[in-house]
Amino acid sequence: MISTTAKHALKFRVLPRRIVSDIAIACFMINDEKLFNEIIALFDGKVDYIYIDVEQKQHVNLFEAARATVKQSELVTVKPNDITLESADLLIRYQFNDDLYDKKVIVIGTGNLASKLALRLAERQASVFIKGRTKEKQQALIKGLNLFLPSYTQPIQEIELIKNNKADLVVSFLSGQFTEEDALLPYIADNTFVIDGGINNFSSDFIQRMLAEDINITRLDTRIALPYQILSQHDYTQTFFKEVYGQSVIQKVTVASGGHIGAEGAVIVDNIKQPNQVIGIADGRGGVKGNEQLSEADEERIQKIRQTISEYH
Repeated sequence: MISTTAKHALKFRVLPRRIVSDIAIACFMINDEKLFNEIIALFDGKVDYIYIDVEQKQHVNLFEAARATVKQSELVTVKPNDITLESADLLIRYQFNDDLYDKKVIVIGTGNLASKLALRLAERQASVFIKGRTKEKQQALIKGLNLFLPSYTQPIQEIELIKNNKADLVVSFLSGQFTEEDALLPYIADNTFVIDGGINNFSSDFIQRMLAEDINITRLDTRIALPYQILSQHDYTQTFFKEVYGQSVIQKVTVASGGHIGAEGAVIVDNIKQPNQVIGIADGRGGVKGNEQLSEADEERIQKIRQTISEYH
C-alpha cells in the first residue's frame, strides 16, 4: 500500500504493517517518483495487490506512475481520506452506542475530512457546530453543507451558536496544530469525547490537561475501517460482479439482475448465474411491469425461470 499526504514533505516513510483477515499489508508513504519506482520494482509480482492512493496531493501522481509501472501484481486504487472518515464514523458510533440524536458536536476544520464528517454526523441527527481557522471559511463551508442536508435535518451551525456551551463530542481535522485551544475549553465538560483526527492537532499542554481532568481524548486509528479499504477484493463484492450483476440467458430467456436495466420482457432475478427468486418483468424503462401488464409471453418466461429455480433446489 503506497500513499501520500499533503501535510508532510517527507520523501519516504515506512508505515506500520497492517493485517486484515488473511491479508498482510506493507505500507509506505512516498512523495518522490524515483523512490516510488524503486518500491514498485521491488514488490511487483511478489505481492497479489498493490494499493495506490489515487488522490493527487503532491507533485507526484502516484496512480499515473503506477499505471505505467505495475506489470504483474493487481493494481487497486484506494482513498485514504475515505478510510479516515469511515474510521472516525465507526469510532464515534461506538462511543455513543450508535445514538447521536441531538448530541452537540464541534468539528474543527474546514477541509476535506472536516466537511465530510460534519455532513455525516448531521445526517446522523447530531447538532453539528463548525470551528474554522477563519470566519470566512467557516461561514462558507456551513452554507455549502446545509445545501446538501434534507430539509428536515437540523442545519449545521457556527460554534458560537452552541447552546449551554458544552459539547458531547469534539473532533479536530486540521493539517496542523489547533491554535485556539483556550477558546475551546469552555465547551468541554467531564463527559466530552475529544478526537484528534488530524494527529498532533492538539498541543502537549492541552492533552495533559484533558488527561488530568479525566477527559477521554483519543487519536484516531484508521485501522478501524481497513476492511472498507479492501472491500473491492472481498469475496462478497467479487461474487456480486461475477454472479449477480448484469444480464445473461437462462433456458433461452434473458434475465437481468443487480440493477442492470434489461430490455422490455427480460426477467428480473436476484442472480444471473443461479437465481433464487423472480422479481418481475422489465418494462424497458428501468421499472417492473405490474401484474395487469404481463403478456402471455411474459408469463411463459417467468414460468421457465421459476422451473429452473426449482430444479436448482
